[in-house]
Amino acid sequence: MSILITISLLSEKEGFVDWGFAPVAEIGESYSRFSDYISRGENADMGYLARNMEKRKDPSLLVPGARSVISFLAPYSSIKSSVAAFALGEDYHDVIKDKLHRISLHLSQECAKHGLEYQGRCFTDSAPVMERYWAAEAGLGFIGRNNFLISPEHGLRTLIGVIICNIPPEWLGERKEKIAEGCGKCRRCIDACPEGALYAPFRLDARKCISYHTIESHELYSARPVEYKGQIFGCEICLRACPYDRESEGWEELRTNAKEILSKSPQDWHDMDEKEFKERFGDTPLSRAGLDKIKNNL
Repeated sequence: MSILITISLLSEKEGFVDWGFAPVAEIGESYSRFSDYISRGENADMGYLARNMEKRKDPSLLVPGARSVISFLAPYSSIKSSVAAFALGEDYHDVIKDKLHRISLHLSQECAKHGLEYQGRCFTDSAPVMERYWAAEAGLGFIGRNNFLISPEHGLRTLIGVIICNIPPEWLGERKEKIAEGCGKCRRCIDACPEGALYAPFRLDARKCISYHTIESHELYSARPVEYKGQIFGCEICLRACPYDRESEGWEELRTNAKEILSKSPQDWHDMDEKEFKERFGDTPLSRAGLDKIKNNL
């Protein structure tokens, strides 16, 4: 089937390290786990996570007539700095979506050749889509105890993009086998978490999470551990503790500011004004936290 070949070629051309698909179906156990997470209030003040729960459960509510969820893995770097590695370049939402939209356009053209009016939407971490679940269903990895998608081949340093569409699964070739959960009895991520936010396998309380407090929280963060002073955006402790973590160069677009960020001292950040911040980082993930929060996190 030419559509299968098209996706494989386009995925490689756009730089994704892996792709796979799963047929659309209502989500069961993983949805229940997410619902329990919301019920316990562990999403802190990220109220958006509690909205559109039915759409999280059933992708066909996002794309009427949806038949398949196609997932792609985008690699990012393992550069260690005061900023989480995924945020060292352009905004990954924009970068990944641009690539997905190009793939989606080609899929529309291929479907037309087969008499199908293509319907599809592209998502990456900005809509009620359980991307990690669908990537695991597509055979791209397993969800680890730290809640990351873990690929035995590519590690943890991948971001997920998905296309939910009406292409019949049988048009997409043979589905990859799901990868068995590979954490075993390992507790490295849980034991490494300095605030106890990751307090049990698959259990993360955002109210204690350094990443949440340095990025998402509307309040200025003051109760951070002394040894974590200077981490201004995000946290990678549970990621770096994982034996599946590995060196990664990642996409160049996602590390364009790495050299500049690595060279900045705390005083450089303190001396920065809003005009300079917006000029340099207005189109990057750092803008989500904002300059005041970044200065507070120093």
